[in-house]
Amino acid sequence: MKSSTKNILIATLLVVAAASAGFVMKSIRNTAEEDSSLINPDNVHLYANTNAHLLNGSPKAIVLEFPGLGGGSCLGGSMDIGPYGGKYAEEMAENGILLAYLFSGPWSWMQKGSVRYTDLVVDALLKKYSLADGTPICVSGGSMGGHGAIIYASESRHKDKIRAVAAACPCFDLTDCMFSDPTFPRSFVLGVADQDCPLEEGLRKLSPIHRIRSLSRVPYFIACDGADQFFDAGRMKEFADKLEGHGAPVTFRLMEGLTHGGFTPEVRDELTSFLITNCKQ
Repeated sequence: MKSSTKNILIATLLVVAAASAGFVMKSIRNTAEEDSSLINPDNVHLYANTNAHLLNGSPKAIVLEFPGLGGGSCLGGSMDIGPYGGKYAEEMAENGILLAYLFSGPWSWMQKGSVRYTDLVVDALLKKYSLADGTPICVSGGSMGGHGAIIYASESRHKDKIRAVAAACPCFDLTDCMFSDPTFPRSFVLGVADQDCPLEEGLRKLSPIHRIRSLSRVPYFIACDGADQFFDAGRMKEFADKLEGHGAPVTFRLMEGLTHGGFTPEVRDELTSFLITNCKQ
């Protein structure tokens, strides 16, 4: 990891930690104006990589992409500081979409601090590009990032702007898969340790399958790896069915034989098209 990226990552973790602590130590209030001294149009590039350099004119919509565990992404984003490039970023730019890869931390289970952090980045992006308050936003991610997209859509201050969620192999039940990988327990516990409740209760609160009624009813695209070694494909389909039963339109794509984080070219293209289409709604 580049030293500059490492320093920014440390600063980002401090901001997220401070944000989370704020929710525990005092009553929740909108401090966006005060917080803009730390996250604003002039320095938002330190908190998110974007494809702004590829856009021809002002963006018409925003797609947020959340990181997987460790900071990487099966969709294309990187936590290394710099412009978001590549075929996916170019396709978004061609459709007038600002693609933003969030630095919400390598262990970010969309706890309250991560939601607050992301909301402030969205504030800064809207202001930086002089976008209207009703600018469409779609959210996306793979694995932990897919989980983050699902939770953020219902918890964000900007949830009225969110048009759709695209989640690849999302973690839908933190309680069920906690010990399926050695790196999960410590990151899961740290994701809920600031909540004033037993840890298992905190994990359920952050598990999409256990909070169906509170999830957004926007359209969802869920890409599922049939041989996922961490998140059971059958239970992921159960989650998708429950979500649809709650009134949310769900497109579910099962990719037989693929392990966690895998994509078939057809499903990958369909996910991209799904985001572009819903950004235009």
